[in-house]
Amino acid sequence: MKTIGLIGPERLQNIPEKHWAKHEFCFHLHDLMAGLLVQMEIQKAGHIRFEIESEEDRRLLASGIHILEFLEKSGRGDLERRAAINHVCNALFSDMLHFIYEALRALEKRKFTVAFSLLRKPLKEGMLIVAQMCADEVAFFDKMKSDAKNLLNRRDLDEAGIKALLAAAMKASRGCSFTNPDAVYDAVFNFQNELGFASLFDKATHLVTEFRRNQTEDYNLNFIFKNPMDDDIYAGGTYAQIAMLILFLHIMQIELYGRMREPSKKYQNWMLFTSLGAYEALFTKGRSRMTDLVNSTFAEFMQCPVCESQLRIKKVDAPRLFIGETLDCRQCLTNQHFPFGWLLSKVDLDLFED
Repeated sequence: MKTIGLIGPERLQNIPEKHWAKHEFCFHLHDLMAGLLVQMEIQKAGHIRFEIESEEDRRLLASGIHILEFLEKSGRGDLERRAAINHVCNALFSDMLHFIYEALRALEKRKFTVAFSLLRKPLKEGMLIVAQMCADEVAFFDKMKSDAKNLLNRRDLDEAGIKALLAAAMKASRGCSFTNPDAVYDAVFNFQNELGFASLFDKATHLVTEFRRNQTEDYNLNFIFKNPMDDDIYAGGTYAQIAMLILFLHIMQIELYGRMREPSKKYQNWMLFTSLGAYEALFTKGRSRMTDLVNSTFAEFMQCPVCESQLRIKKVDAPRLFIGETLDCRQCLTNQHFPFGWLLSKVDLDLFED
């Protein structure tokens, strides 16, 4: 698989070369989320507005009361919930992205313990909070307001509870057909999945783990004697799972931000098309539906500007085209910039229709 061209080779040199494009794609998803967060903050999309309707309202505000308490006491409970959830969204996604960024940078340096310690918080905890907001923001707000300590209570969020929550969040967030609750649960929470992250999260965070499902071996401390030059962490579907989870988070982010301000259909289509197209090319077997769609839909535009030969993309080309917007001509061997995002914006597609 060719690199996408988003990250310089000096940063990728410690990662096995066959995983370079996968690592770049995970960083691309992080950057999409960060870009959307910044855009929403610039637009002040999380702010709420209301009219002061009475002298009583003026006196209450002048007393120095907290704005959320004012909204509750003045009968504006819906605005209270909206303001609180908007604030939680912005702060939580910001926090999660800091951890994901540093985790991906740690993988570039083969600091495996650091990487999985950092990924644990956003993927094992933050994702469940985000899913609760997506699935039922009224129930989430009521619990956060009166019983926040139990938002991640394991009695409620056992295996069945987590899968039910994920299913509800996916139903509420258009564009999740690339994954399912079982796949997300197995990647993050299932200790029986040897290729999942549950065991890695605990062992990276704790020097000693005593539960039978994840016990520290005799004559060992978790990860202390791990050879940083081993490539096993990069293999076994690590990047496929990280990419799946970040993409799921981004789709939930779009859903939650869409409740603050009407999202751009063109942005949603572009994000879903390019991200799912690259994900499909990087991590799935068989033919690519997205490359077939591009070859059939955009055939009249796909000509090399140098030799004028017809361009047809293959699965191996998809990440560079969809994300890096570059494409190689196999006839004259030139590398061409291809404005795929602009071209996609000119086509009336609704890719959120599963």
